[in-house]
Amino acid sequence: MWKTARNSTVRMIRMIYFLIYMSAPIIDVEELNFYYDYKLPTETYALKDVNLQVNQGDYVVFFGPSGCGKTTLVYLIGGITTEKSGTGKIIVNNADVLQLSREELASFRQTGIGIIFQNFNLIPSLTVLDNVALPMTFVGVPQEKRREEARKILARLGMDIYAERYPMELSGGQQQRAGIARALANNPPIIIADEPLGNLDSENAEHVLKFLKELQEKDGRTVIMVTHEAWSVRDADKIIYMKDGGVVKVDTSGTVTNAEIIPLTAQLNRELYPDLSTDEIMVKSLSNLLLRGFSSDEVKRFEFFLDERLSGKIDAATFEAMLDRPYHQEGVGLWKQRALKISAITEDIIAERKKLIEVLHELEKEPEKSLTMEVSDLRTWALKGYNGHVDDRQRHRLDDLVSKRLRGGIPADDFRKALNLPRSKDGVGFSLRTAQHISDRLESVLVSGLPGDIKEAITNVTNV
Repeated sequence: MWKTARNSTVRMIRMIYFLIYMSAPIIDVEELNFYYDYKLPTETYALKDVNLQVNQGDYVVFFGPSGCGKTTLVYLIGGITTEKSGTGKIIVNNADVLQLSREELASFRQTGIGIIFQNFNLIPSLTVLDNVALPMTFVGVPQEKRREEARKILARLGMDIYAERYPMELSGGQQQRAGIARALANNPPIIIADEPLGNLDSENAEHVLKFLKELQEKDGRTVIMVTHEAWSVRDADKIIYMKDGGVVKVDTSGTVTNAEIIPLTAQLNRELYPDLSTDEIMVKSLSNLLLRGFSSDEVKRFEFFLDERLSGKIDAATFEAMLDRPYHQEGVGLWKQRALKISAITEDIIAERKKLIEVLHELEKEPEKSLTMEVSDLRTWALKGYNGHVDDRQRHRLDDLVSKRLRGGIPADDFRKALNLPRSKDGVGFSLRTAQHISDRLESVLVSGLPGDIKEAITNVTNV
C-alpha cells in the first residue's frame, strides 16, 4: 500500500514537472526592432515592436504576405542573421541570441536549432549521407559514428536507399527529405522550416507536413514553420500573423480542420487588410503568390504596378519594363527573366478575365444560356500547373462546380471545399493544396464578376 502511494506521488511530481517544463517559453521575443542599413541615411525597418512567445513542444506557423518580415524573424531566432542592427531581445533556451559572441552563435546553430530551407541547400559535391553527417563533423563526432547516425536518420525518412547518391540525382521531394535529415543531425530541440513546401508537388508536400507533425508529437521538438500557403497551417498549435514587419494577431485556437483551412487565404487577407476592396485584395493575393523573398518596400512597389496594369492604366510593355527596371531607378528590380515570367502570368490572367467578363455579360442578358464550351475552357485554364490525372468523373464534377460558380450558385468557400471533398461524398477528390491552387486561379479571374457585380467588373476590365 505504501509502495502504491509512493509510486502515485512520484508520478504526480513527474506530471507537474512535465507540465511546467512543457508550458515554459523556449523562445521569448521582447520589443524586437530590426533594421537594414541601421543608423545610415538609407535605414529601413524589417521588424517593428515584435513581442511573442513559443513554448517547448509547440508547432508554430508564421503566416503573412511576402516581405512582411517572417523569414527575417525566424532567421534571427535561429542565429542565422548575425547583424547587430536593432534593439530588443530574443531569448532562446535562456540565452539572448542577439548578445551571443561569434563562437557562441556557431555552437548555438550547430546544436540548438535545425534549419530546413526551401531551396534545400545541399552541397552538390557530397553524397546524401555525407550531407546529413556534415553538421556532426563540427561538434566532433567521429566519422564512423556520424555516418551511422546519418543512416539512421535517413532510414526514418525512407531515404537510406539513396544514401550514396548525389543531390542532383534526387527528385525535389527526395532533396527536401535529405534537407530535413540534415536538420536533425545534431538532435536539436527546435526545428525551423522556412517555406519547406515551396518547391514541392502536393504529394511530397503532404509527406513533409506529416513528418514535421511527427517531430512535434513523437520527438517532443518545437517546430516553427514559415509559410504563405493557407492549406499548410492545418497542424499548427499557434498561428502568428505578420504584416509590414509586425505581429498583428496570434491565433492559439489549436489545429484546424480541412473545412476551416479551405477559405483561409481569403480570411488571411481580410484579417490583415480589412479596409481593402475585392480588387485590392486580389492584388495582395497575386503579389504574395508571385513575389516571394522580397522586402516589404519591393512588394509594395510591385503591387502598385500590378494594380496599374490590372486597371488598364499602363500597358503590358510598360508593366514588364517597370518589373525589370532596377529598384533605385523607381522600378521593382526583378531583372529580365523573372520580369518576363511574372508579366506573362499577369497577361494570362488579364486575357482570361476579359473572356470571362464577356461570358458574365451574356449571362446577365440570358441567365439560362448554355456554358458548356466556356466552362470547359475555364476548367482547362484553372488546371494549368496541375500535373496529376483528372478522370472523366472528376472532370464532369469540376465542370458542374465551375458552372455553378459562374452563375453565382455556389460561394467561393463552398467551391473550394467541394474540390477537396472525396468523390464518395460528391466532391472532386483533389488534395487540399490542389484544391487551393485551382480555386485561387479561378477567383483571380472572377474578381467581382458574379451576377449583381457584372457592370462594375466590366468597367474595371474593358480598358485593360
